[in-house]
Amino acid sequence: MGTEPSDPIARMHAALDDPDWARVLDGIRVAETWLRAAEPGDPQSGTVVSKLSGLAGHTKWEIRRAVANTAAQVPQREFETALARLATDDNGRVRQAAELASMRRRDWQNASALGRQHEDRINAALDDIEARFGQRGREAVKRAAGQMANTFARELYHEVIKLVAPLASSVDRLGVQLTKESVSREELADEAGRIGRRVVQLRAILDGMRAYTAQPKLEFARVRLKDVFDEAALLVRESNAGRKTPAIELHVEADATAEVIRDRLVQALNNLLTNAMEAYDGMDTLEPIITTVTGEAGRIVITIEDRGCGMSTEVLSDAPVLFSTSKPNGTGFGLPLAIKIVESEHGGRLTIESMKGRGTKIRIVIPTVRSGERT
Repeated sequence: MGTEPSDPIARMHAALDDPDWARVLDGIRVAETWLRAAEPGDPQSGTVVSKLSGLAGHTKWEIRRAVANTAAQVPQREFETALARLATDDNGRVRQAAELASMRRRDWQNASALGRQHEDRINAALDDIEARFGQRGREAVKRAAGQMANTFARELYHEVIKLVAPLASSVDRLGVQLTKESVSREELADEAGRIGRRVVQLRAILDGMRAYTAQPKLEFARVRLKDVFDEAALLVRESNAGRKTPAIELHVEADATAEVIRDRLVQALNNLLTNAMEAYDGMDTLEPIITTVTGEAGRIVITIEDRGCGMSTEVLSDAPVLFSTSKPNGTGFGLPLAIKIVESEHGGRLTIESMKGRGTKIRIVIPTVRSGERT
């Protein structure tokens, strides 16, 4: 029996070369751990990957599957040839492992490409800031952006965990119910219904996050604002079909036009009109929502006024904040997204006046002509 090498790397190579397939399997596990911890560009990585790839032709299917599983955990491109070979393996378990590894590696590549696009966009914006305000301006913006990103991630985590925790409890209760000898279909249906509602709410939060963080192509065009409002109002009416809701009165000057991003402005107005309509929930008297659009010197003034429940001073101050909502099934994205579209994308201004029990009035001012280049 030979002497065991003292160097860990040498022991790993010795295990991979061992005639005992169980020892080879152990060596593959060690090699995977080592590759995951190796620094990029480590000269020994190529040798380890080459040896693992060679094991894709091993006589034992357990070894071949272990190679595929390792390829799913480490990014080295040299595994691609081995995976192509394992994808046509005679053993179904090996083929399945190779397919899963290939799918995971494609996800890495897509995520990496998307990350590079985001990085390029951010660096271009920072370069522009540095050109205008110098290195100190660039660093100040980076710090502020980092703080905002941390806040966003923290708040998103709290909102998601508030739904995931009861969702996990529902799953546990459902599991207990299924172990009982006698359980009614009604009990199972109730629990499944709770799970479904929480999944819908979780999806709404994630969809809202995607809409808020989206970087749409800002294509401005001169449009008739009456057409924009008609489309937004129609969307709101369709989504509330079958419910008793207030009418939406549109008072828009027929010739009022502005250079806007049509679909984004429709989305903002849709969110605001939806909020206004939901403000009447539980009320017997449904006075109409009044919307007016008037033209002034170089700008358009839009007002949306409801006679719904209104907001207290405290709720009003929190309303523009992400995730802040007083609605049982709200996500807290509707108003912040509308503000982003009006102010960040259109260079306008959105203000809110509200009184609890009296209603809410939103005023939007946007320039009729696009000034400067927005990207």
